[in-house]
Amino acid sequence: MKQIKSWLYIGLICFGHAALKLLFLTVRVRHHKVKPDATPYSCPQGATRYAFPFWHDQIVLAIYSKRTFRLSGLISRHRDGGFVADAARIAGIHPVRGSSSRGGAAAVAELLHLQDLHFAMTPDGPRGPRRKLKDGVVFIASRSERPLVPSGMAFSNAWEFKGSWTTLTIPKPFSTVVLIAGSPVTIPAATAREEIPVYTERLAEEMDRLEGLATRILHGEDSAIAEIDRSEEHCWAKLSHTGEQRVAA
Repeated sequence: MKQIKSWLYIGLICFGHAALKLLFLTVRVRHHKVKPDATPYSCPQGATRYAFPFWHDQIVLAIYSKRTFRLSGLISRHRDGGFVADAARIAGIHPVRGSSSRGGAAAVAELLHLQDLHFAMTPDGPRGPRRKLKDGVVFIASRSERPLVPSGMAFSNAWEFKGSWTTLTIPKPFSTVVLIAGSPVTIPAATAREEIPVYTERLAEEMDRLEGLATRILHGEDSAIAEIDRSEEHCWAKLSHTGEQRVAA
């Protein structure tokens, strides 16, 4: 009986993966990035690997909108995380299991050893609150020396399935999805734990800004594309430069 259930589970995962792949063949995807390889959807051009945060409700958009390259994903050890981990594995993403409440230390240690892979995570998971960015992604990016790349996504027409604390967004056939990979920011490896929340707050603000730009682009306002790059702008650039100067001192 257990073996039958196992095969049914594997079949369900494979069917869901195939169905989503077919669905996204009908979806128009517009992808904007600041650096050519600072995105999970481009083959890495050098030795640098990045950290990509995106919201939990956007997980299907992030995995299936475009093919990913050299990507690992931090996925919780909770029950629903097992389904996500298996789906990610079939999609070519290396799952790392753990969260702030279960297996976090082991997951961080594994990510520190996977230096040839980018990593992605949902910083409002595994139990919310919805779109409340937690410190974990900043801490791991700092200790693994991967620059953080804030993201923004928007879609024209989608189903939204309500869960216990968030929703799951799946675009409808022939809809449009806009993906933005913003300006990378380096969090120094020596950043003290009490300083991490400063970066977390700025990252949350930048992800909100990029989602607003993605929405404007979706509605035909192409002038918003020029506003994506903030690498030389005051608050984002100064935050990175301040950290670098602190390490140098």
